[in-house]
Amino acid sequence: MTKTKAVGLLLALTCLCLLSCNKDSGEVFRKEYIDFYINADDEEPTTLVSVPVVGGSATFTVRSNVEFQAQWQDDQSTPWASVASVEKKGDDLYSLTLNFRPRSTYGYYTRRTGTLMLTAPSLQLGAFITVHQGLLTPVASDFSWSKYGTSDPRKIDGTVYSQWINNDKTRGWVQEDDAAVYGKNGFLMLGDETGRGASIYSPYYEAIRSDSLVVVSFRAVAYTDIDGVRDANKLKVEILDGGVFRDNGATSMELEAPYADTASEFYPSDFWKGSEFLLGIISSDSNPFTGNTRIRITAGNPSASAGAPNRIFIDNFYMRRIVEKNGDEDLWIANGGSGKDNLLGPAAEVSNE
Repeated sequence: MTKTKAVGLLLALTCLCLLSCNKDSGEVFRKEYIDFYINADDEEPTTLVSVPVVGGSATFTVRSNVEFQAQWQDDQSTPWASVASVEKKGDDLYSLTLNFRPRSTYGYYTRRTGTLMLTAPSLQLGAFITVHQGLLTPVASDFSWSKYGTSDPRKIDGTVYSQWINNDKTRGWVQEDDAAVYGKNGFLMLGDETGRGASIYSPYYEAIRSDSLVVVSFRAVAYTDIDGVRDANKLKVEILDGGVFRDNGATSMELEAPYADTASEFYPSDFWKGSEFLLGIISSDSNPFTGNTRIRITAGNPSASAGAPNRIFIDNFYMRRIVEKNGDEDLWIANGGSGKDNLLGPAAEVSNE
């Protein structure tokens, strides 16, 4: 057999094998298609997209050689998104606009998910796009487990950590038994009237060592007494055992907690209004995340036995993952860096929501 004939025979056998394999596996190659693209110039279609937490609309590209329907589905009684329009732009080319509501009415960014369905029912053909809004949140606490005293921030009736029930002590938020950390009903207070400071620590999240970008958010309000006298409002946030702030590569950041508007006609129901902070942390080459990475929040000086009071109320602590390869929204960039939450934080809020 000549070399040319041998090559020809090999190619023929290969084609027969491929045809046989496809037939045996039941795989069918269709000429009809519906493909979804985030950007018009993307080369590859996708089935996953993330939309901004602040709400609004986004326009995507669909390439299809069949007529199709576009529908939205999620698990909420009032859907959080809807298909605004589908417009034909050319041969097999469409523009699809999706409207979506803000993730929340305050700085809450835990992921919710819906599905954009592009279907041609008569052809039994469809593309199903998973749409995310917000981020996965492996560390989260609204401190609803804290059932001490009342939810009224005007009343200093909280319970010091040393007197908490054992279940609450083992949650990992406090390390020192004599720390001036007080449980209120639905939130915590750091520091006391004598000027002693206090710290809380985020619980361990060992899987953070596999992450590269994380955003930390929480509420903080400085204490004001019934006569309008204000405590100091200094707050320190530290990254322990791996990771740095994206803003400057440091491991600690000084903040100033706002004061509640005690003259407001809605006080204290609007106590937490404008109190949201959002901070970006990163695993750097020189200081990578580890299984022991934690966040410490300190009000005042925990080692001082007396001084100017620096009491701070803390609520709604979250650590959220940003996975770039999945197209997650980078909330640190959207916020303009670390500091006060400029996304949903300034929105009107209800106390202890």
